[in-house]
Amino acid sequence: MAAATLVVLLVVPVAWASFFLVAAGVHESLAYDFREAYLPAAEAVREGRSPYPAIDDPSLDAETAYVYPPLLAYALIPFAALSENAAAVVAAVVAITALLGTLLLVGVRDWRCYGAALVWAPTLNAIHMASSSVLLALGAALAWRYRAMVWPLAAAVGISIALKLVLWPLLVWTLVTRRLQATGGAVLVAACVTFAVWSVLGFEGMGRYPELLRELARLNADESYSLVGALAAGGLDGTVARVVAGAMAAALLIGCWLFGRRGDDVRSFTCALAAGLAFTPILWQHYLVLLLVPLGIALPRFSLIWLLPALLWIAPREDNGSTLVTMLPVFVAAAIIAFVLSPSRDASVSPVAAGSP
Repeated sequence: MAAATLVVLLVVPVAWASFFLVAAGVHESLAYDFREAYLPAAEAVREGRSPYPAIDDPSLDAETAYVYPPLLAYALIPFAALSENAAAVVAAVVAITALLGTLLLVGVRDWRCYGAALVWAPTLNAIHMASSSVLLALGAALAWRYRAMVWPLAAAVGISIALKLVLWPLLVWTLVTRRLQATGGAVLVAACVTFAVWSVLGFEGMGRYPELLRELARLNADESYSLVGALAAGGLDGTVARVVAGAMAAALLIGCWLFGRRGDDVRSFTCALAAGLAFTPILWQHYLVLLLVPLGIALPRFSLIWLLPALLWIAPREDNGSTLVTMLPVFVAAAIIAFVLSPSRDASVSPVAAGSP
């Protein structure tokens, strides 16, 4: 039995991940998001140019435009000194390291969980793309690990929000759990970092950035795995889908508040992360690496639920497929969130995850 477990949860995942990533490298698609969006943006800001496209730029529809806050572009300037292929390999290594660090930070020590994570479609999609989602997962894990310390928590949350707005509900978690200094510090960090990096560009593109995001959502929301996309695929009108998705996301924020007031940090934190995923109008598979954080906190030892996201291999990575396939990522995410929030689950946390020495 031990040998079979070793093969199924270590040998097979490592072999599969290696084959997948080597094949991506051979076809020059390794670190696709990094190559197509992040690296050109880093080169642009290094030269003092805005990384943002025009509202009518075809790259928005092609999903290759840089549409993130400017911090990521500046952080990646060192990569612009490398050849594209070398930079892509380094970016993929950074993505793998960030995901390993995410699991370590939340207290996962069971090697079987690492093997299971390697067969997640969202995990390999995130590495394949060298997506910023891995940095957001790491930021969320850092926020949890250092939640008892004001400025480390503030820095983790603030910088994560400055990288991508999807984690803004963590501010609600820090607020309702009475981490008021950390909440104020996170807002200050996010605002100062964003202001500083945008000021280097002379604030070029800042005024039209909200319009850019609205146009991106208009073009891609219904084609992604977001709640809006899933509900639209289920037959709801676009406006109705957005209203229902907003209500569901708001319900998760209310859950964050209720659990936080009861002193249930795990469930309040989980609701905040889930709300971030629910609020975003565009959601691709790699966003779901964020689920590693609440699952690792709630269940740091292997159980079959660790293999659930492997089902997402039947869903395409480039678009959201047919109606049932479109809803599958939402169902998988909902199942993991429901497991963490379940009243029957023991919410105890390992010493490492709790932030103790």
